[in-house]
Amino acid sequence: MDGEKDLKPIQLDLFSQPTLATVVRDVKAAMNQTIKESSCSRDQVLDRMNILAARYGVQLNKKARELSKDLFEKWLNVNESTHYPALAALSIFCAATGNIEPIAILLRPIGGMAIGAEDVKLLAWARAYHQAKGLRKQMRDLEAEI
Repeated sequence: MDGEKDLKPIQLDLFSQPTLATVVRDVKAAMNQTIKESSCSRDQVLDRMNILAARYGVQLNKKARELSKDLFEKWLNVNESTHYPALAALSIFCAATGNIEPIAILLRPIGGMAIGAEDVKLLAWARAYHQAKGLRKQMRDLEAEI
């Protein structure tokens, strides 16, 4: 394929978790941990997910308008490899729980990282700081030439 020649090789860390081979299980484990750490029960998270999905027009289940408790439990079962949330459903889960860790799990095997709103601000500040620092050095160098 023509597009394949444009792909640059990525050096993956075989010893980091999660790995590409276990990413579905690891996302499910992160979803379970997210619920454990939240102040909500599984039923409350499910209710929030259905409310958010209806509000934003996201279909969580191909066969029904709402996500059932039975299917949600399969999504959370780390030993159930045939049922897992689609990307849009995973986004709704993260919004319902206020935790982006399950999405972050998807990025780690390929060297990525998900950051929250506070870290976005900090990253923007750090970039601006380093840019200003570089410009100050450039100004000093130019001033020395004058």
